[in-house]
Amino acid sequence: ILLALLLPAVQTAREAARRMQCSSRMRQIGLAVHNYHPAFGVFPSSIPYDTPNTGQAPAGRNGKGWILSILPQIEQQNLFDEFESNDCFEGNYSSEGLWRPDCADAMKTQIVVVQCPSDPSVRVNSTAQYQWAGKEVARTNYKGVIGDPKMGGAHNGSADCHTSPDCPGIFWRHSWVYTVSIDDVRDGTSNTFMIGEDVAEANNHSVAYYANGDYSSCHAPLNFFPDPPDPNNWPLVMSFRSRHPGGAFFCYADGSVHFINESVDYELYQDMATKAGGEVVTPP
Repeated sequence: ILLALLLPAVQTAREAARRMQCSSRMRQIGLAVHNYHPAFGVFPSSIPYDTPNTGQAPAGRNGKGWILSILPQIEQQNLFDEFESNDCFEGNYSSEGLWRPDCADAMKTQIVVVQCPSDPSVRVNSTAQYQWAGKEVARTNYKGVIGDPKMGGAHNGSADCHTSPDCPGIFWRHSWVYTVSIDDVRDGTSNTFMIGEDVAEANNHSVAYYANGDYSSCHAPLNFFPDPPDPNNWPLVMSFRSRHPGGAFFCYADGSVHFINESVDYELYQDMATKAGGEVVTPP
């Protein structure tokens, strides 16, 4: 009986410690983004494997995601140098860029700062990620906020923009076309989501260093999990969720980190995902 009484208390204490670690790691990511901004004049951007629906193409569709760009700002200069020295930023999708055989070791290198301690699945590399089938890659829990677009037409929100050069959030896979600066966050940096949590095993778009694995949308309610799980159904699952009971952490555009309850008003949740929607919001 005593063990039965103590176990929930122990589990609660452990989760409280994991929540503190998660908040701290997300704060490190947010600080890294803000340290990147003055050096380059913009937030880090992504260069995907494809071209946006305008037909405009980058010089090399190398797949580099925004998390890869901030590795030097999160004390991972050696890993960034490994990508760079192996020409991982050169060439195009399928056999060059991040897909070069020489980049394989870097792509599967885990770093704890992009992992939520409450999600054990992120600590297991995957071979089932989109555009990476059969290739082992590390994953992340922390995704940039694209805004509230209806990914693939699912859930609710603004028009799907993930193949477009411009989106209402701060991070998306074609953000190299129209890079975002802090001046573009006209709704206020303390009112705008920048980075949120996802669960690695719930979404097969979770490659840590890849432009099509490092963003999600607020089109679905917070902590939406399909039942049964369906990590390949990207229109349903490219959203935000966590293994924390009751909600998930978000880093705002001012760098602050807050826990958002899963019962948050759906409209408010989506309003906070856009950087210049003109909404008047009161953060929860």
